Amino acid sequence: MFKEGDFFGYLALLEENEYSDSAAALEDTEVCLVPKEEFYTLIYKNAEVSRKFIKMLSDDLQDKENQLLKIAYNSVRKRVSEALLKLYQRYKKESDQKFSIGISRADLANLAGTATETTIRTLSDFKEEGIIQINGGTITFCNIEKLQRMKN
Repeated sequence: MFKEGDFFGYLALLEENEYSDSAAALEDTEVCLVPKEEFYTLIYKNAEVSRKFIKMLSDDLQDKENQLLKIAYNSVRKRVSEALLKLYQRYKKESDQKFSIGISRADLANLAGTATETTIRTLSDFKEEGIIQINGGTITFCNIEKLQRMKN
């Protein structure tokens, strides 16, 4: 999941592979395409840009390692709560009184590293516990502290 100012697809360019992922916008979005030749010119001739992409690759690798460890060792409840917190931290605006996000259960399950059915059951538990509210495809966060304190 990306937000304003994020780059994606650069790994495939750097590996000289075809970009095989798909994407869907959750809200009105403007996407800028950087042609391959211009991208290569930019990273080969501008050390600052090269450093930025190296940092992004390094951060992505570290995030993936952490995600794999959490999938291996955390309970489903903990993984779903961490996925929700990740969305909260990434997309909540300071002006939001209450934070809500529209996300499919399948996308949330992918983010948590669990089956969709398991995510649905866990969300139902969270709803019963007053941690979230669910209205259609929208999840409203009611008790962030409880998500943050979720035990493994």
